[in-house]
Amino acid sequence: MLGSGSMYFRLKDSGFIDTRKLSYLSDINEILITAMETVRDKNSLPDLKDELGELQRLYPLDLPHPNPRNQSKSQRERRMFYRKRRELNQLLKNFGKKTHEEKVRISSLTIFLNKTCFNGLWRMNSKGEFNTPEGAYDNPKNIFQNSVLDDCHSFLKSSRLCVQDWRTSLKHAKKGDLVYVDPPYLPINIGGSTFTDYHSSGFTMEDQIQLAESLTSAATKGVRIIASNHDTIGNPNVREIYNNAANEFGIISPEIHSIDVSRTINCKGEGRVKVKEVLIFVKPEV
Repeated sequence: MLGSGSMYFRLKDSGFIDTRKLSYLSDINEILITAMETVRDKNSLPDLKDELGELQRLYPLDLPHPNPRNQSKSQRERRMFYRKRRELNQLLKNFGKKTHEEKVRISSLTIFLNKTCFNGLWRMNSKGEFNTPEGAYDNPKNIFQNSVLDDCHSFLKSSRLCVQDWRTSLKHAKKGDLVYVDPPYLPINIGGSTFTDYHSSGFTMEDQIQLAESLTSAATKGVRIIASNHDTIGNPNVREIYNNAANEFGIISPEIHSIDVSRTINCKGEGRVKVKEVLIFVKPEV
C-alpha cells in the first residue's frame, strides 16, 4: 500500500534506499498512482506545476471568505472546492481512456482536494467517487509546493509504479527484498470504528489477518517485512494477529515496537490526541 509514499520518500531522502536499484511502489487506488506517475514524468511535471500554481492563486479568492461553517447546501455547492470535486469525479469516469492532459488535470485536482479537504482525508464512496467535505482553510500555502514536487520527481525516477493490491505485489517479492506495507489501520479498540474507506473496496478484519499471514509466509522465503498499524486493544489485536501468523508458519515472533503518534481521530477537538501505533518487523528465515 503506497499511501502518501511518505516512508519511501523519507528512506530515499536519507540514503537508505540505493538510488541505483529499482523500487516497486503499488496501491489499488489508480488515482494516487496516476498522480505519482505525473510527478515522475518530466514532460508532465511542468504542466502539473502550472495547474497547481493557478489553483493556489484562485482558492483564497473564493467567496464567501473566510470559509464559513454551517452553510446551506446551495452555498456549499457554489464554492470552488465542490466545483473541483465534481470536476474530478466526472474525470474519473472511464479512467483507462484518459488523455495525457486529462491525467495531468486529475493529478492537479487530486493534490488540490487533498490539501483543502477536511483533515486531508482521502475518502471514496461505493461508486468510486471522492466525497470528503471541504476543510476550514483560509489561505493554505501547500497546494503548490515547487521544491517538494521537484524532490518527489527525483525520488520517483528509480521507481516502478503499479496499480495492484498487496497480494499481487507480494508474489513478486524475492529473498533479500524489503517490503513495507501500510494498510488501513484496525480500530484502536477492537469492535470500535476506524476509517478504512480510502478506496471503494474498504479493508476488513479478515483482510488484516490474511495480510499478516501472507507477509509471514513471504518471510519464510527470506523476504524482510515491515508493517504498520494501530497498537490495538481487544481481541484479536494486532500483536495477536502477527504472533498467531508466526506460530502458524513456525518462525520466531516478530519484533513489535510501539510509538506515539499525533492523530486526529474524529472531528471534535478532544479527538486530537496521541495514539499508539506499532511497527512490526517480521524476521526472514535464515
